[in-house]
Amino acid sequence: MFVHHQSTMEAPDRDWSELPIDILCDVLKLLECPDLLRSAAVCSIWYKAYSTQRCISACPGHQTPCLLYCTEAAGGLKALGMYSLSEQKAYTMPFPEHPIKNWFGSSHGWLVTMDDKSDLMLLNPITGNTNVLPPVTTMEHVKPILNGDEVLEKYEVFYYDGELPRVVDEDTAIFSLEEYGHMVYLKAALSCDPSVGGCIVMLIHQPYGQLSFVKVGDSRWNWLSMGINYTDCIYHDGWFYAVTHGGAIDAYNLNGPSVIQKRLLRRIIRTVSKCHIVQSEWGDVLQIIRKEILDPERPDSHTWIPEIKVYRVDFDKEKCVSITDIGDYALFIGNSTTSCLSVKDYPDLMPNHVYFTDDDDGAHILEKDYPPKVGIYNIKNNTTVNVVHPELWMNWLPPIWLTPSLEKTDNNGGGR
Repeated sequence: MFVHHQSTMEAPDRDWSELPIDILCDVLKLLECPDLLRSAAVCSIWYKAYSTQRCISACPGHQTPCLLYCTEAAGGLKALGMYSLSEQKAYTMPFPEHPIKNWFGSSHGWLVTMDDKSDLMLLNPITGNTNVLPPVTTMEHVKPILNGDEVLEKYEVFYYDGELPRVVDEDTAIFSLEEYGHMVYLKAALSCDPSVGGCIVMLIHQPYGQLSFVKVGDSRWNWLSMGINYTDCIYHDGWFYAVTHGGAIDAYNLNGPSVIQKRLLRRIIRTVSKCHIVQSEWGDVLQIIRKEILDPERPDSHTWIPEIKVYRVDFDKEKCVSITDIGDYALFIGNSTTSCLSVKDYPDLMPNHVYFTDDDDGAHILEKDYPPKVGIYNIKNNTTVNVVHPELWMNWLPPIWLTPSLEKTDNNGGGR
């Protein structure tokens, strides 16, 4: 019989600061963004590894989306809150020095925001980096209105689409500088991380849910006159894919000397709905249709609850097939880029669920005193749970999904 006797000599404590930088960097690649930020405060060696990691890549590994929102900091000051789905923990960040009056997109860790003149800007809320986009007055449908001192005072919007001969409604709309963006901008999508260069911003806007785009660094917006009634847009393999209220899908390639447009799917849905589009990780294109219905269990309470349907697009047969099981995947919809994530890569997410934020075009502007609609929807049994309870955000701005990025750029302005 062999008997194990515990040694009287204790093993020495490991000194993690003695890990080689390359091995330590490999460890940091596995961390979520909040943990990576905290790692820099451990010791000088860890800070060096953290700095090295920042120089060679963006936020490492698979970063679980967080919920970004407005909250109140100490003293009642406005601040940005970020709720981590992976940690189920909330963080508070100082409100950026650049004015944020609304946001219309989130992709690659960057927000598409607007200032008090409705001019758009790209902002990384983690690093503070910005890229200024061309002014409102370079958009096709907009005419600046100046006061007697030749100072910009209002915007006039002309209602026409791409049909020729061009027909302009007699009644144009006139908006104040800030009101314009709230009422006209719908959603924006990015082609890539702006910090790596070559980024294109695609904007869905009124009138009629049309498209305009700009390459970051250019001086004016470019109008796409080919389609209307778009509600969502994503970028995949060199193409922007835009979906309409009725489920029609158009593809746009902006990389050549002229724009290439293809109609991939005709309108299928006969009712007006908010339609999202996403390229799934297993290869199918999905359409996600969201609407609000009266709670059948409380018909007299005027309580509205979300109803979300998922469809697989069959391009060959030109139809959409309803599905109630997307397996080990989760969907994210809202004003952020619509995304499909594997729970094998993001184990803190719930499979077969849709994570949603409020994206009702213009309605939240008229209902700023009401709580925004945010939750997690079970596709199989049509039930909804809160992201966090009690809810942490103010009624305005409506929360948006953000995948954190620590990528910094040398360019902290540009574009105008």
